[in-house]
Amino acid sequence: MFSFTVSCTNSSLLDSFHDLQEDGWSYNEILNDTAIITNPGHYHQVYANIRINTDYPFSNIQLKLSITKPDSTTTSYPISVDLAEKSGKWLGSGLGSVITFQLPILHRKIFDQAGKYPIKLEQNMRLENVTNVISAGIRIDEQEEIY
Repeated sequence: MFSFTVSCTNSSLLDSFHDLQEDGWSYNEILNDTAIITNPGHYHQVYANIRINTDYPFSNIQLKLSITKPDSTTTSYPISVDLAEKSGKWLGSGLGSVITFQLPILHRKIFDQAGKYPIKLEQNMRLENVTNVISAGIRIDEQEEIY
């Protein structure tokens, strides 16, 4: 079971974190969101929202992002997100043992149709369960107009 929260700013169309099970992010657990695109003539920046604790044993996380257009065509993206420098220093921010990351994964993405875009996010680490991931989600910001 997970909880779902969304907050929006001026340019954010979606900003979500889904709380994950205490025993980790299961390979079978798919996180679902929906973005509503009203300006298909703009670029959009897509971010991965990840929250871990400092016992997370890896320097990155492998994700699979699937975006379905209003016309029902789906595109999947395998994504590798670096969470730490080679020195071991976390690239996120936080206090205590919780580190939060909001890292760009798709730059200048074009959502070329107005309407609802169902979005699926899953861990793709080739492990049944990835421990020490507290929550995950997606952020989408509207950017400048396409010329």
